[in-house]
Amino acid sequence: MTTTITIDGGKSELRLLLRAAAGRQLGVGPGFSYQPHEDGVDRILAAVRGAAATISLPEQVAGVVAGLTGVPGESAERRRLALALERQFGGPAVVVEDSILAHAGALGGPGVLLCVGTGTTVLAVDADGDHARLDGWGPHLGDRGSAYAIGLAGMRAATASYDRVGPATVLVDRLVAALGGVDLAALQRYYRDPAMISRTAAFAREVLDAAAGADPVAGRICAGAAADLADAAQAATDRLGLGGAARRVSFSGRLLTPGNPLHQALSAELEARGLPLVTPRAEPLDGGPALLSGAAPYARLLARQGGAA
Repeated sequence: MTTTITIDGGKSELRLLLRAAAGRQLGVGPGFSYQPHEDGVDRILAAVRGAAATISLPEQVAGVVAGLTGVPGESAERRRLALALERQFGGPAVVVEDSILAHAGALGGPGVLLCVGTGTTVLAVDADGDHARLDGWGPHLGDRGSAYAIGLAGMRAATASYDRVGPATVLVDRLVAALGGVDLAALQRYYRDPAMISRTAAFAREVLDAAAGADPVAGRICAGAAADLADAAQAATDRLGLGGAARRVSFSGRLLTPGNPLHQALSAELEARGLPLVTPRAEPLDGGPALLSGAAPYARLLARQGGAA
């Protein structure tokens, strides 16, 4: 068995999986976020070092694949990151968007993946390695059906209910608790918080919990998010002309827990479109070997994306 490293990194945390003949080691560390004046490469590398410090590493590995949220968009920056990873771990490195790593883990072949976390990215891949990528526009321009979209809709529904211009909902008390009050000081703390987007996304859990408790307002929010995600999956399927067994949809991210209100609503929406929702075969970290081995259809996808090191 060859020794490989797979990195799955985002804003909340970064996980690093070492596979070797002796077994598997998982390192976990803080995630990373970008500042407007920088390309983010140094912050990514710092997060990788933090996770790597929690496990025992060999001097060399056969390959490294890093699937990252907000991967550097410029080819020079991506190459600089790949070279730094090669120097750190002693093996060739591939740097890709986190959706590609998650797709390889969840499906391992043709189909559509919904990456639903703080944001939303939809990736469809066909048997030839052609792909269609939807959304990923960020919280202000897109991220339809995401935790941020659900959390924001829940917060707005709560304030409308509080002001008695919207229907009653249990989300009011949950919002008051999340903000620490509804006075001016509490609102200022929320709007001044550098983590405002993640705090808003975290409120999606309150919405899903309220929907599970039969709150009609929360239920409608979940139904709307499911429709948005199903629309994106349908559009990606149509764009590539996926047919047969490739007309399948899977998901990545903790928001779509099987059986929760969002998952149930999404399954129904997709079924109405003739698209089965399938449980991921594995998590993103398990997609590394498929990318490193050059397995179809990912070899052509990486070549076309410039992901090969």
